[in-house]
Amino acid sequence: MQDTQDYKVWREREVFIIATIIGLLTGVAAWAFRLLIGLIHNLAFYGHFSVDYDANLHADPSTWGWFVIFVPVIGGVGVIWLIKNFAPEAKGHGVPEVMDAVYHRQGRMRGGVSIVKAFASALTIGTGGSLGREGPIVMICSAFSSTIGQWLKMPMSQRNLMIACGAAGGIAATFNAPLGGIMFAIELLLLSVNRYTVVPVIISAVIAANIGRWLIGPDPAFHISTTDLVVGADSPLILAIYFPFAALVGLVALLFIRGIYWSEEWFEQLPLGPYQRHMLGMLILGLLFQGMYLYFGHYYVQGVGYATIQDLVTRTLTSPGFILLILGAKMLATMLTIGSGGSGGVFSPSLFLGATLGGAFGYGLVALFPEIGVDPAAFALVGMASMVAATTSAPMTAAIMTYEMTLDYGVVLPVMVGVAVAYAVRHHFSEGDIYTIKLLRRGRNVPQGRYTDLNSHVVIDDIMDTSIKFVKADDLITGSDQTCCVINDEGAVIGVIYSISYRKGIEFRARDAMVTEFITVQSGMTLRQVFQKIKKHEQSVAMVTTDGSINAKKVTGVVSPFNLTLAMAHASQLHV
Repeated sequence: MQDTQDYKVWREREVFIIATIIGLLTGVAAWAFRLLIGLIHNLAFYGHFSVDYDANLHADPSTWGWFVIFVPVIGGVGVIWLIKNFAPEAKGHGVPEVMDAVYHRQGRMRGGVSIVKAFASALTIGTGGSLGREGPIVMICSAFSSTIGQWLKMPMSQRNLMIACGAAGGIAATFNAPLGGIMFAIELLLLSVNRYTVVPVIISAVIAANIGRWLIGPDPAFHISTTDLVVGADSPLILAIYFPFAALVGLVALLFIRGIYWSEEWFEQLPLGPYQRHMLGMLILGLLFQGMYLYFGHYYVQGVGYATIQDLVTRTLTSPGFILLILGAKMLATMLTIGSGGSGGVFSPSLFLGATLGGAFGYGLVALFPEIGVDPAAFALVGMASMVAATTSAPMTAAIMTYEMTLDYGVVLPVMVGVAVAYAVRHHFSEGDIYTIKLLRRGRNVPQGRYTDLNSHVVIDDIMDTSIKFVKADDLITGSDQTCCVINDEGAVIGVIYSISYRKGIEFRARDAMVTEFITVQSGMTLRQVFQKIKKHEQSVAMVTTDGSINAKKVTGVVSPFNLTLAMAHASQLHV
């Protein structure tokens, strides 16, 4: 699909100003989204009007008693109504839609998606759905950033950049993790990484993080005491243990990814409508978290689950058997929520699963080998980073965000081991991750890695045909590999003949084979500049001259589709 809209290329300093505005808006959006979740949660569980909600603390028992099992059901009805009537793309975890916009929809997202996604996800999470707020805030911020780009008539490349700025700002403000937001944009959204793209993303993330600190608070996402955290980075034995642990995380991540998509398929196959499917899933979820409360004293698996993570990193939960139980319950709760049609992110559930797996592994080691000196809280932290890396294919984002959540450099070495091994294990069994599988099932391929834009420095003079023969329109010529320029009596080029445009060995008049629709480009232009001009004029042949004119005396070469294909084929061989 071509970008046929008239656009204006904004200058670098103007892009910086726009990125600043996006940073301000995303910081406010992250704060407002939290308040909306808090408002819905307090109304749904306790029947009072308040936005005061700390996800790091376990929710108090609901005012409704056993009737709380119907709270997620009622919330689910509202979610499906919003999705069906206003924005079908608001269903699910959001990030795949953002990636689809960048890679396949020219950086275009509907602005109204921001509002629908905010309310649908807040309803899901606030009424107990087992999903996170990070995926929604990425989609919310990316959608209105794309809308800003479209409103300003930015070209596709700059619209995509605005989406990356919005996503980085949303992550930075939500987690108080500007570095994590920047890396998220680089690993998952930016099509090229250079100062023109990275600097606006940095600006947006830093501004958003500061707005978030002002409105939400300066504390990191989790309150972790690093003074007594025994990471084990200086112990070869403990560091070695992180390798099999990370491999285990990679396998559980694979199970989680497949479970998510299996649950979606299972609910789709039920002979029920979308309302009934989601109500069924939410009813089972309500029974699950109410059962957790009755037997274990807390809901544990409802909402974002940060309170349980907080318990693990502060060593409040110590039983490996119970920790494994809530790991399985959380995975089931997430599958029920998103599989039946809920709206929310899978980032928080990934953190939860990684923390519980790490906690269970750590306390298991303590029980079996107390003399080793393992700290289960450290394994919970490494598990969080490793699970996020394996599920999202963003290992650097996971590692950096974990550091920002702890502010302890000692955790970096085990975390780097964890994210690398967990990602490698998951990738060995499945190239698609929790985001890209959704796109792959639509036939949407997503590139792996970011490559240097060779088109930006390859000069057109290096790939053009320089052996040019000048002929008149009525001249008889014989087909060969010779490239010809057809000139008139005034010495102006009126047509181009290249090898693919005629049959070799056949005699013909020049006028019968010449291509009259071509563009002229100036010698010294880069291949990127030439591609832009080819796209603008929708021509496939370019004549290169010293001054961009059609004067035959100024011609230095001709670029045909064959030359362009060879140049791209050469570029493709330079990447692993």
